[in-house]
Formats: sequence, C-alpha cells, structure tokens
Amino acid sequence: MVQSGTVLNTGRSTNGLVIVGLSLSAIRDLLEPPQAPCLTLSLPTHRNVPDNRVDQPSFRHLVESLEMALSLSRRRDQIEHLLRPFHQLASDRRFWEHTREGLVVFGAEGWARVFLLPQPVKPLALVSTHFHTLPLLRQAAAIDRFNVLTLTSREAHIYEGRFIAGAVDPLEPIELEPVPLRGVAEPADQPLNRSSIISDELLQPHRMRRQMNAAGTVHGGFRGKQDDIDTDTEIFFRHVDEVIAERVSLPGGLPLVLVALPQLAAVFRRLSKNRQLLEASVAKDVHLVPQKDLGRLVLPIFVAERRRRIDRERRLFALARDRGLAAADLPGVARAAAAGRVATLLVEEDRFVPGWLNRSTGRVHPDGEVPDDLAQGNSPAIRTEDIIGAVAETVLLHGGEILLLERGQMPSDSGLAAIYRY
Repeated sequence: MVQSGTVLNTGRSTNGLVIVGLSLSAIRDLLEPPQAPCLTLSLPTHRNVPDNRVDQPSFRHLVESLEMALSLSRRRDQIEHLLRPFHQLASDRRFWEHTREGLVVFGAEGWARVFLLPQPVKPLALVSTHFHTLPLLRQAAAIDRFNVLTLTSREAHIYEGRFIAGAVDPLEPIELEPVPLRGVAEPADQPLNRSSIISDELLQPHRMRRQMNAAGTVHGGFRGKQDDIDTDTEIFFRHVDEVIAERVSLPGGLPLVLVALPQLAAVFRRLSKNRQLLEASVAKDVHLVPQKDLGRLVLPIFVAERRRRIDRERRLFALARDRGLAAADLPGVARAAAAGRVATLLVEEDRFVPGWLNRSTGRVHPDGEVPDDLAQGNSPAIRTEDIIGAVAETVLLHGGEILLLERGQMPSDSGLAAIYRY
C-alpha cells in the first residue's frame, strides 16, 4: 500500500508516488511543475464498502483518457513511462481500501504526487503544460484553521483545529519550541515536558517561568488554593496571553477562541492584547470538558466567524469596486493577477472555464466546452487548462489570499471577483 510521505520507485526509472497532505504550501509546490506534459487526474472516491468498489474501475477509465490524449503526440514507450505510476496506483488493492472522499493524482516525467481529499471532486483527466490544482486549491481555501485556548486560573492548553465543510476536525495540541526564560537565573532554554511548571509557590512576577510543555500547557501553582480572581491570577493570565501571542498567534495569524468559565474569561479578555482573540467564547468549566468534545463546542463560533468573513469580503469588494479597486470580469482580473495586483480573490466553487492563461501577460484564450463523460473512458483527456484555476494559482504565487464561496454567495456571475492592492 502507498504510505503517506513515502516514495515508491517503479522499476529502474525515477517515477514514484508520494502521498501529500493538503495545504496551500503543498499547492505552491505544484505551481512550478516539471517538464510538460503535466498530467492531472481527479476522481470522487468512497471510504466504505460496497461504494468504494467502483473507484478502481473509474480510475482506470480516467487513465485511459490520459492515454488517448497522450497518443496524439507521444510514442508508446513514452506514454507507458508517463503512466507507470498511475497504473501502479490502479493495481494497489490496499490503497483503494483506505481512500477518503476525493482523489487527485499529478504526474510528469519521473514525478508523481497523490492527494487524498476530505471532499469529493469531479472526474477529470487533463493533459496540459501545467497541473490543474484548482480542485486542491478550492478545498484548501475552504479549510479554516483556528486556535483554541482552554483556561483556568492554574493552567492553559492551546490547540489547533480545522473547520471544513461545516464540521470541525479533532483538535490537535500544539507542540511549542523551548521558550527563553526572562528574569530567572536559569539556562536560557528549558526543555519542554509535561512536568514543566511556572512556580510551585504563589505566582510572583520575578518567578514567572516562560514554559509550555509538549502538549502546549502553561502551568501555575497556587498551593492548592481555589481558582479565585486575584492579583496572582491576573499575573498568570498576562503571562499566558504573552506566550500565546508570541509563540502561536503572531506567527500563525489564526483566530483564537477561548474556553473558560465566564468570570475567568472576562478577566482574561480585559487583560489580553492578542488581536486574534475572538469576541465569542465557550463558557464552560474546562475540567468538565473532554478534549474530544472541544471541536463540537467551538463549531458554532467558527460557522458564524466564516459567515462574517464572507460578508466582510463581499462588502469590501463592493466598496473597492466603487473606487476602481476591484473587478469581476475574467480578462481584467487575469491581467491584474499576472501583475501581482490582486490582494484577495473570491472564487466560485466547482466553476471550470476551459482555456489558456498567459501567466506573464494575463491574456486569456477560451478553448471550447468541457466533456462530461470522462469517467466512462469514452473520450480523451482534456487538453487545456482551467482559466479560473490558472488565475487563482497566479494570485497565490504573488502572495494573495483565496476565499472559496458558494455560487449564491458570489458578488458576480463570472466565477470570480478580485479586490486589488492598488
């Protein structure tokens, strides 16, 4: 079975398969592909029997589409060499027993990457000069990452979670690097471990130890006293706020939701200088909330936060358009993307516009209709790229943001809308 992060060599060639985790950084790595032709194959898959029994035959049909397209310009030995990783994957029975909701495979000379996706994708077989990354880009853009801080007056835990398709994945504790101590006559870097504490005595400013253990926990001792709101608690909260801001929020830039009793939450919010801290919080006693339930508790907050973000971007687009700093026509947005002018690109999910984009000038060239029977193996692969996908990739390369919207949420009917930097 193909394992995540491993390369499977195919015979003596350099062809290999690597399973890659979905992220925008992984997509950026695909934007400067190997030498053409670049092969893209996407397919909706199934997790369970008996639904997943159709996945292998559908995958083989798409590989046949790639083969038909390549046969127009390549010799038989070249075609077999390019498709060898695809055939290897098609015959790996154990791989097809452990798929997710979607599959995308990229291949080129001596190079192949596999993405297992949390959401379905449309069947697609594409031979082009670039990889078609929009199925990945759209799902990566739909993933909202966030931090969760659980807090009592004696300890704090920090987690990272992902919100996608209306659900929250299980939260993961954040592992932090050693934090330099300040104002303490000890070595500059203390190892992170679960037994690390700030002080075994009452918290004092000169006793604060900038420590977190491997689970992202800050500890403070109170000699067994109850969690009263007092000066020592405020000292501890300021310390937690500083550590979280410096080590988590500042480098990550993710929204932060607080889980704490109302009285503690009010004090922490009054003291906090963290700009990523959301107004909404979960009013729960952390001691009574298992970690596995945190995702369910924060889900309504992030559903509302994503809705607010979409509304905010739509308003910004309307204001910017009135000032000549936004557009929704595909040719104009494409030129702006190539020039690095696009700060934020709103993209309609599942929108495919066939054609070509000159990534230097931004000029677009339409290229007919997209066949809809590729999964049946009755037609050759598409020999074009998706213009909207190419524009989104160009924006990503120039450091712009991508936000995926449903069709009814889009402020235009062109499939995209751009807010310009200048």
